[in-house]
Amino acid sequence: MEENKSEDFSKYALGLGKLRRRRWFFWGVILVYVPSIWLSLRLTNSDRQTCKVFAVWYLFVFISSILAAATKCPRCGKLFHVNGFIPLYLRRCLHCGLHITADKKQRKKAAPENI
Repeated sequence: MEENKSEDFSKYALGLGKLRRRRWFFWGVILVYVPSIWLSLRLTNSDRQTCKVFAVWYLFVFISSILAAATKCPRCGKLFHVNGFIPLYLRRCLHCGLHITADKKQRKKAAPENI
């Protein structure tokens, strides 16, 4: 699972970028929960309306979690966050160990050499 130091991670940049965007969307939807429920309760003073807001939020969480979990690893081609039945939203591929920011780390290391 240890990454090869001489491997060129820039070829995985497109796939890792897609994976990072989906993860940001997923965590963003989760972070929106408390403010949206609070705002709904404040504006409507209705549990029924707040329940509708919750249902819409839950739908977004469901869709975003499926999108993030169903993204394939650009290195091994297997699902990045799924090994078995339950998705684990960790920062490394559960199969090959590719880190989600491997391409960015390699660019940072290469940048001082180009100066």
